[in-house]
Amino acid sequence: MLSHVEITARVSVTKAAHFGWSNKVEYSHDCFVCRREGRTVTLQHGATHGVCHSSRSPLDWQDEAAESGSHPAPIRITGFDAAGDGATRTLRCRLSFWWSPFTDLQRPQARGGELGAGPWVRLHYRVGCHTCRDAGEADWFNGENSLQTNVVLPVTRPCTRCGTDLVTMSETPEINLVG
Repeated sequence: MLSHVEITARVSVTKAAHFGWSNKVEYSHDCFVCRREGRTVTLQHGATHGVCHSSRSPLDWQDEAAESGSHPAPIRITGFDAAGDGATRTLRCRLSFWWSPFTDLQRPQARGGELGAGPWVRLHYRVGCHTCRDAGEADWFNGENSLQTNVVLPVTRPCTRCGTDLVTMSETPEINLVG
């Protein structure tokens, strides 16, 4: 069955922030390919499939060249809309995936679900500091950071160089099963 999940996240950015959402998403997914629930799947906008990080050992059907325990997963980003007006930046991301009911291979009492028992998401972003840039610092870019659903809120990310607050997440990203 083809299913869809929509993720919506909002962050506040200060005037000192040079902010942009990254096209990388990590999502907790019940994977019917490896028949394990709550697997971390890494997704890139534009990629044809995700990568399920199933276990520490290769799956029975994988060849020896495959990354240990990781496999292609039938899930991908089919919508990616980053918007912003002033201090608020919003990301809406749609994940589409094939799904089928299964029993977890390592925990027979657990059943894989369409949304999963405890879905979480990690959203990546890039941020730079205008305060440092305007002061002539060559190293004003703070690199890639991430925010995720299972943290204590609010989360504020300051500049790693000068300590100026750049990004604040006050509410948990929403994860909704959609038609």
